[in-house]
Amino acid sequence: MTVRQTVGYVGLGAMGGALAQHLTRGFDLRVLDRNPAAIAALEAKGALGMTSGAALGAVCQVVVLCLPRSSDVRAALFDAGGLAEGMAAGSLVIDQTSGVPAQTAAIAAELAARGILMLDAPVSGGVPAAAAGKVTIMASGPDAAWAKGAAVLEGISDKVFRCSDRVGDGQALKLVNNAIGMGFRVAALELVALGRKAGLGLAPMVDRLNAGQAANFTTRHMLAGLVEGQSTTNFALSLMAKDLGEAMALGLASGAALPFTGAARGLVQTGLAVLGPDAKLDDIIGLTGQLAQVQMRGDGGSDPELLVLIETGVLVGNVIAVSECIAMGRRFGLPADQMARILNVGSAWCAVSDMILPALAKGVVPDLPVSLGQAAAALSALASLSAQIGTPFTLPGIALAFVQEAVRLHGAEASLGCLTFGFEDQSTPG
Repeated sequence: MTVRQTVGYVGLGAMGGALAQHLTRGFDLRVLDRNPAAIAALEAKGALGMTSGAALGAVCQVVVLCLPRSSDVRAALFDAGGLAEGMAAGSLVIDQTSGVPAQTAAIAAELAARGILMLDAPVSGGVPAAAAGKVTIMASGPDAAWAKGAAVLEGISDKVFRCSDRVGDGQALKLVNNAIGMGFRVAALELVALGRKAGLGLAPMVDRLNAGQAANFTTRHMLAGLVEGQSTTNFALSLMAKDLGEAMALGLASGAALPFTGAARGLVQTGLAVLGPDAKLDDIIGLTGQLAQVQMRGDGGSDPELLVLIETGVLVGNVIAVSECIAMGRRFGLPADQMARILNVGSAWCAVSDMILPALAKGVVPDLPVSLGQAAAALSALASLSAQIGTPFTLPGIALAFVQEAVRLHGAEASLGCLTFGFEDQSTPG
């Protein structure tokens, strides 16, 4: 008879609960959460609820946490009655929190002093992907920890990647991932609001965006869901604000400029102020429409010239969102080849990054199917239209400024790929 490994899971919120449920198959799962209903839901699937961290840690060889913040992870581990009181030397902590890399590295050092191993392994892809076992897991940590924890992570998802042997790098990569995704999300929403106020139907815009190189995770999921009248995520807007704030802090510490990320964070903070602390990420759609004074969902025309302009604008937004965040990751010390391997399978996916990421990993300019002159002309036309009809043009405006400067440096006939080198000297090792 095979003895099943005992694994603990702490933090059974929307994401943690979706992840933890998979461990009821193949493991003896013990769970802990402040919400009794969350524990009961996992017990109904075969888990056993515990009453304290110390009690859970005492019976588990591996303990996984998914909590709102790194400070919550520290408290769960080291407060009185916490996990570390019960965990034995040689056991393993896996932190799936979207946390702060430096804080997580410090936690790992304190655990190591007790003989306890650690991996950080945040996820990307949203709650539906987590529930389906398809979420992207970005893990990092030493070889001994990986050897002990890989099977547990593979029990949660079939998309598990180890990006380095340095604890905290997985969380840094998650910040890169979320900043990319939110940057192109806000840029696309502003341009869709512009199109709607100019008379375009939502469906023709989404169809056009998803048919070509402008497609991204937002157009394929959030906007496609909006066409069908469906929400695609219940992720808290406050947590996205937290993640973008931590991305900004990482960029400042690394000397990387993040204009797209900063502007996206501004809209998220505005959303929290206007919509309240219980707002969800999908509520950004309505907020963008409110700022533009237009309904985001609805029928309308399909003017081919305007559709091309919006497609080009979204494409440029994708390029900038990816490029500025890759530069941040490189400056932090994340390997370029690992970013290229991992980022394109989660919520940072966009069609053009299939060309950008491999090129940046090699330190060469990507050859993109749009020239700088074409991009400048499209964004200039959209800026003029936005001013005429009265819509936000924050992130597309930043994109226009970058493209205009790139035209001055490289000429209008140069590939839009030249824009990727405006953020960092890509010959930097990494």
